[in-house]
Amino acid sequence: MDTGVPEPAERRGDVAASPAASAAAGPTAPATGASAGPTVPAGHPGWTASLLAERPVPDLRGDLARFGAGLGLASLYGLALGARQGGVSFAHHAAGVPAALVAVACLGVPALTIVLTLFDATLDAPRALSATARAAAATGLVLGGLAPAAALFVVTTTSGFTAALMGLLGLAVGGAIGVCVLLRDLRAALQRGGGLLRLAGHGAALLGFAGFAVVLALRVWWGTLPILNGDAL
Repeated sequence: MDTGVPEPAERRGDVAASPAASAAAGPTAPATGASAGPTVPAGHPGWTASLLAERPVPDLRGDLARFGAGLGLASLYGLALGARQGGVSFAHHAAGVPAALVAVACLGVPALTIVLTLFDATLDAPRALSATARAAAATGLVLGGLAPAAALFVVTTTSGFTAALMGLLGLAVGGAIGVCVLLRDLRAALQRGGGLLRLAGHGAALLGFAGFAVVLALRVWWGTLPILNGDAL
């Protein structure tokens, strides 16, 4: 029935706009509480990343395991070099390559710690062991990665001098990376305070240690690896 009373403008606008608003809004998602997509689980670091990961607090057992893993990987490079001659040469090279890492860790790092005490260094033994283990792991990873190529090269080349040179080049690359990792970790542990003279003394000690480590490693490799001292040429 028409009562003659006009309908309010607001009411008429709501009724007219409701179909258009519904069409523009589109279909609404059902309120099921489910997420829009599948949840991707967080990934875990690989073995290599865990082996080279920096640890805020030194862990004796973990550092020893890391050092042992570095020695084992370095021995793979020794086995690759021993493939040129075979036989007992496998054992000589597998023991000789990681022997340089042990020599630097047992002779060079303690000597560096003693020298740093002259400059009132704050480096403690657990921190030095942690840095040494991480450097050995880095060296081992590099040498282990180069082992297949080294084995192929020393077996196929006819020149003993070239085989020795390429074997020494791989050792130099792995050793250089290990020394850089060790110096960086030790420098980070030492730069916690002190004056300019103290920091200069730390830098001089670290540079001297780097030279000593290089000479010591070369001396060990030259005396223990038959491919370098001429026995397998």
